[in-house]
Amino acid sequence: MDKIEKLYNEFLSCVECLQDALNVTFGEALTETFDNLENDQIKVEVGAPDPETVKLLSQKYSQLHYKKLTQQVKVQIYTYLLLKDVEEDGLNANQLPTPLTISTIIAMFMQKLLPNKSLLLADPAIGMGDLMFSVVNQLKSANHSKVNFKLIGIDNDETMLNFTDIGAQLNKLKIDLYCQDALTPWLFSNPDVVISDLPIGYYPLDDNAVNFTTKSEKGHSFAHLLFIEQIIKNLQPGGYAFLLVPQAILSGKGGSDFMPWLSEKVALRAIVELPDSMFKNKLNQKAVLVFQNHGNDVHTSEVFLTKLDTLKKEKDLIKLNVKLNEWYTKNID
Repeated sequence: MDKIEKLYNEFLSCVECLQDALNVTFGEALTETFDNLENDQIKVEVGAPDPETVKLLSQKYSQLHYKKLTQQVKVQIYTYLLLKDVEEDGLNANQLPTPLTISTIIAMFMQKLLPNKSLLLADPAIGMGDLMFSVVNQLKSANHSKVNFKLIGIDNDETMLNFTDIGAQLNKLKIDLYCQDALTPWLFSNPDVVISDLPIGYYPLDDNAVNFTTKSEKGHSFAHLLFIEQIIKNLQPGGYAFLLVPQAILSGKGGSDFMPWLSEKVALRAIVELPDSMFKNKLNQKAVLVFQNHGNDVHTSEVFLTKLDTLKKEKDLIKLNVKLNEWYTKNID
């Protein structure tokens, strides 16, 4: 058994012990476990967990040697346990972690397009926070650390925000979190950049959907379309959005109404269709959409369009980066 597998099992034992003692979900026990470890103190509320469990947890925690673990190892173990939570708590598709290769693609575009200055970066559907943290860490490691990001996340699910809070602590990042419906007015300044793996499905609050041009004429409206409109409304002039969206809204029948509308509202920069093999159901296929809000000195350009056949090897990302460099030199630089 290698070191990571051994550590994973030891952490898992801690989480399950706390879960049994508190009679809570795996996810709630997971976030509280890491909160205890980060603060070096076992939280007790209304006598729970009981003294016997506190003693047992103290022994288990000491065996982890948590303070001696590297940040990378902590994040790795936490990520594996998040995947365990997907199975344990039956999270829905909109709550699942975003694949690392997708965050790498978004980071590649951000590195090319964003100016070197302090930027307010928001995710209005932050979920577990994995997309934002992965992108920011990749930009830092790519010597793009001149950009000082102020991070903000929105989600209407407190459990997801708890995951994000722990993820931020483990990644040594500061973030302001807002528990609200992201399709109501945002409670912070207009961001310079938005990144998000948009929730897909119907938005149930028809009384609020009527405030959006992209609402459906009959029945519930598509949440992902409303989110895109909300992002455009809130982005700073000239601000960028890097979004993971349903591929169906960008082409064919699904895009026949939406794309002309979007093309008028923003300057389209890129559409990257992800490999079919990433999705079990063809109807669930996604794409990375990049656009820039209208503003002073914002010009239209040739849109970077590509369909990726595979992302299984590093050379696939290298080929994409070569294409991106050629497009950038020709259209943006």
